[in-house]
Amino acid sequence: MVVEYRYLDIILLDNLIMNFIILWIVWKVLKNTAPIWRLWCSSFIGSMYAVLLLIPGFILFEQLYFKLVLSLVMMLIGFRIQTLKDFLKLLGFFYGITFMFGGAAFGFYYFFSTNIDLENGVFYIKNFPVKIILFSAVFIIMLYRWLWPLLQSKLNHHQLIYKVEVQFEGNCIRFDAFLDTGNELIDPISQCPVMVVEFDQIKPILPVDIQRIFLQSKDNNFEFVTQVMAESSWINRFRMVPFKAIGNSNGLLIAYRPDSARILINENWKEIKDVIIGICNQSLSSSSEYHALIQSQIIP
Repeated sequence: MVVEYRYLDIILLDNLIMNFIILWIVWKVLKNTAPIWRLWCSSFIGSMYAVLLLIPGFILFEQLYFKLVLSLVMMLIGFRIQTLKDFLKLLGFFYGITFMFGGAAFGFYYFFSTNIDLENGVFYIKNFPVKIILFSAVFIIMLYRWLWPLLQSKLNHHQLIYKVEVQFEGNCIRFDAFLDTGNELIDPISQCPVMVVEFDQIKPILPVDIQRIFLQSKDNNFEFVTQVMAESSWINRFRMVPFKAIGNSNGLLIAYRPDSARILINENWKEIKDVIIGICNQSLSSSSEYHALIQSQIIP
């Protein structure tokens, strides 16, 4: 009879470290604000589950239902969650990175010709090859460090959307703005960067006479605009910014200088200095994800 020994403390430590690495990457990628100790607590819950699977009498825990419940519990313990959308996003990233980690581990296992046993849905690694766990962890962390910033800038559209606040004469308006890296619109007089905002968003804080320009779709009628602005209380704020676009090589954008402007970065409002607000009389996003365009020069 062959007697096989399994050291539960090693299995516990192995799973604790792997769980923490996975949770830490999710925590970093999604910029969650939960303290690190919560990640350790969540990792410990997951590692205890792996240990229970080896103990006779806990076969019920092998069912898919318990595995899903474990994932939900780990998310609730490990992260700070405010909305259902945040929770689903955390869960998706958790499973995605877990599968990446598992794929990397199996790749290294087979590369090093390590024997793997499968029992009751659990993989057992003989002789505990610590080097393979370390290689897998280093590989995933390097992938996060090098590949994630590229994917973030190329694919993650939502990371380029910022919350912006603009104030005119004590009236404040907030909206979502998209960071358009190709936008280099500059006021020719002050040399300030121009933030382009949809008229419907900024309409509530505009004077009635200026609203009339856009409601009558005469923002391209230079003579009408100058007549209105000559009698407007906002004449000192007024700018006409030339721009070029497809089908319009000599366009003029009506713009105004705000009293103040702020942008939300990493949960902190930061002041935007020297910016001009250009008004666009059409939608900037077909899906209404954002209602303004900003450029990198605007971000403090």
